[in-house]
Amino acid sequence: MRKPIDRLVVLGLDGATWTVLDPMRRRGLMPNLDALLKGAAYGTLTSTIPPVTTAAWTTMMTGCNPPRHGVFDHRYYDAAAGRMKVNHSGRIRVPTLWQQLADSGRTVACLNLPGLFPPPSLRGVVVSGMDAPHLEAALQACPEFGAQLKTEVPAYSLGYFWKHAPQSLEELKANARLTVESFRGRAEGGLLADRHVPDWSVLMVQFQNLDPFQHRVWRYLNVDETGIDEPAWNTAAAEVIRGLDAAIGRLCELADRRGAAVMAVSDHGFGPCLGRIEVNRILVDAGVVRLPHWAGNLRRRMKQARDRLRVWNAKRGDPTARSASFDQSISSQFPFDWKRTLAFAPHQDTAAMVYVNSAARQGLTRHTAPLFTPRQIDDACQAAAQALSEACHPETGRPLFPQIIPTALAYHLDPAREGYPDLIALPDDPYWVRTRLTGNGSWVMTDPNLSGTHRPEGIVALAGAGLAPGRSLTARLIDATPTILNLLGLPIPAHVEGRPITGESTTADSINTFTPTRHDSPQVALEGPHRRQFEYTAEEQAILEQRLADLGYLE
Repeated sequence: MRKPIDRLVVLGLDGATWTVLDPMRRRGLMPNLDALLKGAAYGTLTSTIPPVTTAAWTTMMTGCNPPRHGVFDHRYYDAAAGRMKVNHSGRIRVPTLWQQLADSGRTVACLNLPGLFPPPSLRGVVVSGMDAPHLEAALQACPEFGAQLKTEVPAYSLGYFWKHAPQSLEELKANARLTVESFRGRAEGGLLADRHVPDWSVLMVQFQNLDPFQHRVWRYLNVDETGIDEPAWNTAAAEVIRGLDAAIGRLCELADRRGAAVMAVSDHGFGPCLGRIEVNRILVDAGVVRLPHWAGNLRRRMKQARDRLRVWNAKRGDPTARSASFDQSISSQFPFDWKRTLAFAPHQDTAAMVYVNSAARQGLTRHTAPLFTPRQIDDACQAAAQALSEACHPETGRPLFPQIIPTALAYHLDPAREGYPDLIALPDDPYWVRTRLTGNGSWVMTDPNLSGTHRPEGIVALAGAGLAPGRSLTARLIDATPTILNLLGLPIPAHVEGRPITGESTTADSINTFTPTRHDSPQVALEGPHRRQFEYTAEEQAILEQRLADLGYLE
């Protein structure tokens, strides 16, 4: 039996993929990663469904897939309020790794991990990531450490720099410098956490800015057939990867000093993006979503005029007032005839998440739902699934949604009761999903600001864990938490769906083939949310939705 380790450094590389890391290593830009991999077992870590940042990192730190931990996206549909809201740690339905470590008497240090706002008050330091409205809020669980961090590591921030594809080489270089600075700030924050809580068992630092960088600059990395060969631009883009490697090196040096093992893990992989699929346009053309008649359009325009007037008046008194903090209801954002619409997709990113417009789900919303009986709900769900499964690219003929998951059947639960989507439609690999209706009626549109998109194939590496070095691992993201617990000699709770990574041969049915897990055990009935109730303020909600828009997740 392998002897438990005492310490583990976890490198959270958001969106890291061997598609990028291998070419950059061959180009000599990642000597620190090379040094780590020489003594590591490493390979592919398959993400969760859908492979979107907040859902995936929640999977990583719970060992559970979204149907069990409850987080499918950056936002969730609050049917009672009739609007989309930003997810938070209070909605996680199972204990996180950090809670389990704290319950076992261990000290933790976790910096910048999405899904941890509000941050839990645990033994050690926990600093929230992109779901914190600002740095002060991210630091609220560890004010003493927060004061040190702001004084000693001024480069540590929640700043994001890739709001669109760079329009000039100078802009690319400037954003690259800021991104490298953010990587350095993350690493220095990790070193400060080590000094602040030197008895840590697990120290994790997450590098979020790798993800938006790849979204906006993928082609200038020049690692696949979509690459653009522009030496000056390629060099500027590669400096971001060099800066990431330097940050990795700082934390690997810390691991060496502390006699710690190292785990590198990404929440998903990356690949080229050829455009956005207009999911609600497909549903409109199939008659699943219905648009209003002239009277409904007139009422909508009058309401929009009133909203604009209200925003104008508010900004007269307060120029910083955010229009996003006003009416953000589903009925306001989507110009549908809600009395006749059967199903719709309000999420926008790595999957089309479709909700049936039933009275059971909608509750006391402002529009009248047309579906009441189980038969009506089933028929609507099937109609939406058929429309998406039959949709093909107008030029290539390839299916736009090659995999559609009916959550009730796949996970043996009631989506309306749980607040989950009725369908999860995964797009063809090179495409992103758009929910906002555009005017030209096309199903697929190019997006010059989104050259890269998520893939399920991420990365994992384990050094100092007693595994034979070499590219030999094939695992799942849900395996991260049970692996960490197993390395530390701690028990794995019964509700955890993953299994420890051992480095042994992996059978085909033990890896995630991107097929949903069927929940036949009673453990799926875990009561949630696990944490205390929490709601963002309207201003915080507006800040976070603007951040998601800047990062390309909203329009």
